[in-house]
Amino acid sequence: MGLLLALKERRYFMAGKKRTDSKGRVLKTGESQRKDGRYQYQYMDVTGKRRCVYSWDLSDLRQQEKKIQRDIEDGIRNFDSKTMTLNRLFYEYMDNNRHIKKATEVNYRAAWKKHIGDSPIGNKDIGEIRTSDIVRVYNQLIEKGLSTSTVGHMINAVMSPCFEMAVDDDLIRKNPCRGVMSKVKDTENEKKKALTIEEQQSFLAFIEKEPCYKRYLPLFTVLLGTGMRIGECTGLTWSDVDFKNNIIHVTHSLQYRDLGGGREFYIDAPKTQNGVRDIPMITEVRQQLLRQKEYTAFMNRDKEYSISGYSNFVFLSRTGRVFLPCNINATIERIRKLHNEREEAAARKERRSPVILPHMTAHTMRHTFCTRLCENESNVKAIQRIMGHGNIGVTMNVYNHVTTETVREGMKNLDGKIKIS
Repeated sequence: MGLLLALKERRYFMAGKKRTDSKGRVLKTGESQRKDGRYQYQYMDVTGKRRCVYSWDLSDLRQQEKKIQRDIEDGIRNFDSKTMTLNRLFYEYMDNNRHIKKATEVNYRAAWKKHIGDSPIGNKDIGEIRTSDIVRVYNQLIEKGLSTSTVGHMINAVMSPCFEMAVDDDLIRKNPCRGVMSKVKDTENEKKKALTIEEQQSFLAFIEKEPCYKRYLPLFTVLLGTGMRIGECTGLTWSDVDFKNNIIHVTHSLQYRDLGGGREFYIDAPKTQNGVRDIPMITEVRQQLLRQKEYTAFMNRDKEYSISGYSNFVFLSRTGRVFLPCNINATIERIRKLHNEREEAAARKERRSPVILPHMTAHTMRHTFCTRLCENESNVKAIQRIMGHGNIGVTMNVYNHVTTETVREGMKNLDGKIKIS
């Protein structure tokens, strides 16, 4: 076909004639009109292979030609991008990217299979995917119930580097995921709620007085007084607690996930590189850790019990095993409900407003600690270091919110104090 086209064009050239279409328009080199009326443009791609594109409209064909020539000049393999689906790109990225932690890889693969794998965009060629397609898919996921944060951290966090790899491999010109999260629906306009000082104190005071839950006081005091992630706290060993220098060394995190052989506990590195850190012990945390040390000394512990080579854990359940995060959150919810029932009854009797605890989890305690820290510390880098935030933007979100609330409260105090005569 290519040889015949070349010979035909040569005959036209030798005869001094120009190739035209059915409407008499002059066709350029490589252009032709088929018997069915379609236009064809034949070219050599960057690998030396002969390719063809078609269109029923000549002006549309020439727009394609411009893009093709631009891609050829820049070494973009545009034809290959139209034969690779997004799913194939994802699995190639995951198979070749060995720096992703195993637990993160498992989460990415599961999220992809559930939300992208069988969707139309998953089976679409990457050369045909535009930013508007990504925005549409993300908004659809949010409408189905996913939060903006989940879409960003579980979908876009892996889709964007997939496309970036395609850019590096000259399959596509630009990453359609770049800046896309600013264009999707925001389900998190309301800031995460931290416990107020009154709520925090009421929560801990209730636990201390309630025999059924008193043994959890050290655990919740440490969570509220250090801001550790739940896995960092439950994975804490006594060798990480330095009573001499009043420091807690955070070097690892306890995880409970299915890595392919069923759910199991294992020790992993902290969530971010900044997660390895030292947290100074405030007085309340030190006192409760000493109390926990006395408690564990009387426990009938299994001295052989270890996870990934780590043993002598600070926080153990009555069975002598580490806590499941879901069990801790379930305990928090039971405490909250009982607290609110007792508090409402007491408030009615004492004719006062009750201190009602909102729904909360172990992560609420981390956010509460961060809020208290921001209220009392102006050095944002110091806050980031203590919290172990990988991105200072996360720290700034909390800090700016707290600062705004502090300024608002300060302005309220001026009400009625500025006299205008």
